[in-house]
Amino acid sequence: MNSVIRKVSIFTLLSISIMFVGLLPYDVQATANDSVVPNSVSVEQEHKEKLVLFEQAAEELYRDMQEGNTPGAHTHMERLTETLEDLSFKGLTSVEGIHALAESIMDVRETLARVEISPDEWAASSARLRLAVNSLVHQDHPLWLQYYKVLADDLGKMSKGRSTGSPVLFREAFLALQSHYATIRPAAVIRKDASEINRFDSWMSYTESLSDDKNWDEPAVGKAVRQGDRLLKELFDRKTEEPVFLPITGFSSPWYWSVLIGGWIVLALAYTGMRKYLADQTVTSVHAKKDRVDSYRF
Repeated sequence: MNSVIRKVSIFTLLSISIMFVGLLPYDVQATANDSVVPNSVSVEQEHKEKLVLFEQAAEELYRDMQEGNTPGAHTHMERLTETLEDLSFKGLTSVEGIHALAESIMDVRETLARVEISPDEWAASSARLRLAVNSLVHQDHPLWLQYYKVLADDLGKMSKGRSTGSPVLFREAFLALQSHYATIRPAAVIRKDASEINRFDSWMSYTESLSDDKNWDEPAVGKAVRQGDRLLKELFDRKTEEPVFLPITGFSSPWYWSVLIGGWIVLALAYTGMRKYLADQTVTSVHAKKDRVDSYRF
């Protein structure tokens, strides 16, 4: 127990030092590294190399924990911690992002320190850390953005539970969404603005209370689902696109409405064609005044 507490304390101090180094001006960090970095290698190049090593350690740790390789997981955990030394986070993420990354690392350390091995916890904690590190290193196309379809499918099932009046299905879909969001949340915090994360967290908390409420409030649930769809698109930088024909709640098959709308169009065209045909068949003779006057002369 003392050993675990000692490791946690050391890592807490390390996290604080990382935050301090990350917030230092870049020229101060460069001055501190001039004595150990060869003149031929720039500070920026060394920083990139450290980030590569940091990501490699996280990837290998993820693989070992997914496979249940205990010796390898402990080895790569120590390697990951070592690569954090003198690693600057300047320009990579915010203070909230650094805190989320530190929490992910602490979560993995605590999971590895437990006597009993839980495959589910090993898989979940290592996945969160891997996505967080990847989000830190790759600013343009981080892996966590690929989870949009997973979360959107969960939200779609919640919508189905609402439309069919099934609180059980709605609750199950929400719990799946909650689990998947917990996996990508540290990575999202590293890359997204804190206000967007807070809005989605608030929505999750409110929707959880609705899903756990014994009194099924269908209007409130429907409103929450629509709001969740908009917030999810904002979180993943997806544009909100309204369809030409909105689906109508209560009918599971869109073919019904396609045939109905098509029938209306055909009926309107047939009616217009019939009126034109009848108009062409009716001929009314019109005589000029001169003709009528001249007719009296004969």
